[in-house]
Amino acid sequence: MAVLTGDDRRRARPAPAALLPGADRVLAAHPAVLPQPDQLCGPFATRSALHALLDRSDVPDLGALALAAGTHVWPHDEPAWRPAGAPLRTDAWEDLPRVDDPDRSGTDAAPLAAGLPGVAPVAVVPVPAVLPGPAVPAAWGRLLVALREADHPVAVVANLRTGPTWPPEHPLAGWDVGHFVVLVSFDGEEVGVADSYVEAGADGWPPGCRGVPLADLVAALAAPPGRGLLLLAHPAHEQGVRRLVAEAGLVAAGAAW
Repeated sequence: MAVLTGDDRRRARPAPAALLPGADRVLAAHPAVLPQPDQLCGPFATRSALHALLDRSDVPDLGALALAAGTHVWPHDEPAWRPAGAPLRTDAWEDLPRVDDPDRSGTDAAPLAAGLPGVAPVAVVPVPAVLPGPAVPAAWGRLLVALREADHPVAVVANLRTGPTWPPEHPLAGWDVGHFVVLVSFDGEEVGVADSYVEAGADGWPPGCRGVPLADLVAALAAPPGRGLLLLAHPAHEQGVRRLVAEAGLVAAGAAW
């Protein structure tokens, strides 16, 4: 990414006022570990997000998170699973179980949410995007504002479909896969996304980061079969986070999708 100077630096994003609490620590740790190892987007995004809550020395390593999340590896290269230009990484595969069907590889949200408290001192609040009635962007915006204004950090891991996050003319518009990312900011219109690939970033943002219009993010969360957000908080704050979700008009589920 080019070095920003002068007017470009003043326009650099995300704006400090838009940052979610703890997101500055996420952004400080995130660029150095890019890109993710293949098929490990769930543990990778979760590990980045945990920096909002834990001291860096207390964040579990990627292998431990992947094992706790029930991640499985299809031991072959699938270039279409990565954005164009992203390199293959397999260095975290060594201790992970293999599968003989690519459709069974990767990480599902339910075992990730269930397994995470066993390796990190956090509570997980799943917020599914498959709800009775349409996914209304305003409700998700209310939740992000509430999290931004909270007096304690809540890390936000988004499980989504990448396709709706790209404008039709974008070079990555054809990259449409199930994915996990970290949400780091909200300015009322645009959500700051920390992706696991440098290639998925945008000019003016930290490496691997970009802005996504709120309506497009909600479409990506709700895209079939429907995914959602995993909110990570200190256990003492779990019930308060669940109240914020309900007050926004959304549902804090007992288990993830």
